[in-house]
Amino acid sequence: MKIKYFALAFLMLPFMSCSDDLLYQDPSTSLIDENIFESADNVNGVLNGAYSWTGHYYYMTLGQISLDVMGNDMKITDGTYGFSTYNWLMYAYAYQQYPRVVDGWWSAYSPYIWQTAYKAIDQCNQIIANEDKLPEGCEDILAQAYGLRGWNFLNLYHLFCTSYTNTGDEGQGLFLRLTPGDASGENVGRSNLKASMQRIIDDFTYAYEHCTDKSGNYFMNKKAAALLLARTHLDMGNYDLALDALSKVGSSYDGSDLMSAEEYQSGFNTINDEWLWGFNYTSETSNIYASIPSFYYIAKAKDDESGFGTPGYGTKVENKDYLSENAVEYLVGYGTVRANNSFVGIFGNGDCRKLFPFYVNEKDGYAVAKFSSKGSLGIADYPLCRMAEAYLIAAECYLMSSTQKDEAKAKDILNKLQEKRNGTISTDVTIDEIWKERRRELYGEGFALPDIKRLQKPLERTGEDHWCSVVSLPANSPRMMFPIPADELDYNKQADENDQNEYWRN
Repeated sequence: MKIKYFALAFLMLPFMSCSDDLLYQDPSTSLIDENIFESADNVNGVLNGAYSWTGHYYYMTLGQISLDVMGNDMKITDGTYGFSTYNWLMYAYAYQQYPRVVDGWWSAYSPYIWQTAYKAIDQCNQIIANEDKLPEGCEDILAQAYGLRGWNFLNLYHLFCTSYTNTGDEGQGLFLRLTPGDASGENVGRSNLKASMQRIIDDFTYAYEHCTDKSGNYFMNKKAAALLLARTHLDMGNYDLALDALSKVGSSYDGSDLMSAEEYQSGFNTINDEWLWGFNYTSETSNIYASIPSFYYIAKAKDDESGFGTPGYGTKVENKDYLSENAVEYLVGYGTVRANNSFVGIFGNGDCRKLFPFYVNEKDGYAVAKFSSKGSLGIADYPLCRMAEAYLIAAECYLMSSTQKDEAKAKDILNKLQEKRNGTISTDVTIDEIWKERRRELYGEGFALPDIKRLQKPLERTGEDHWCSVVSLPANSPRMMFPIPADELDYNKQADENDQNEYWRN
């Protein structure tokens, strides 16, 4: 009996407003009607389903914000000062995630992230596994499927694996599901990092070589695939290979392909020429209060005379009435992500990226105004890779490469980015200075924890009070990753308790 598969139905994401909503989804398998491959439009529908799952708030919101607040410099408010957390992301910030629900859905994000990511991967596999059945005109669709699968595998690596730079080839990697799920269920064992990273590299390489870029930068494309390939090599410490991948991105590193200061301050809600790939959230695909802007944005405060930032950085705001009286575009979702005071201090006063207009209470941290919406909460584009990252990767690679080392070039590339942002110009370039610049440029985009892991740095939350107990962890701590969901280990016949991440083993 054939079961009809409607991929476009996945574009309608459910709305969720508060903590008592049930996030858990029963595991499912996929059967696909072979007639889906009769037209390119049908195949594109399957691809749209993969994009839809990739952008789902079970995954994108929970995953990307967790990767940021599990770092040193961002945190979740404790809810004391007028912005209730409703338990959203507080357990991720506090490093208290579990393999299964133990204290409400918020205590176990890994099952929701895991299942949703693998739903996206499965849709990509439906296309890839049926390559020989695809009708004419599907070359770009197939290439996008490879690239999107690669992004999902790389994101799962950041969330669930130790760093390759720590363990090398033999570290525990991914469950590499490379074929479509079927009614009998799919059992795939956990691969090592050698196989996992090579799969990601191969997927991005195929996407780069075969994308025709017909769909624009809301979808996987050549330059995005090349930058993601460079990101993967950087994650592995392969500086020369990262530089080779960057040559395919095609930047001259002169600042001309970076957004202006005004564009940077516009709210990061509309894709522009610097964004190589961004996710487009519309009224149909955004979950409003569960959207990424909902957790970051409170209001855009008024510009000062220089046109950058806001009057009175660090102004203590006694109550929320200040927002409606002295701020513009006041639009509150959850508004619970905060920047640590020490992080705000690493920005020069003229730096256009210093988008921390006020705090309600100093202990609670600064409001973050980098992300906003297009009028309605949650209607916004979200960046998945930007040209600025290419500058930062190039600077690090030229500094650290064994065969292409060029410290002067590394400094020049870093300075070009800093000049464009009206930032503080680095006179000496070190790996720590580049890391600090990555934090200035990329906060809120899911790089905080991955950078700590790949650079083998400790977690050091210093400079102010934190409401959670985890304020420091040693480098390469086994806590710096989510647990493998218990259901994966319970029901996957190729997995056992040794496949669980070390910290979460019984």
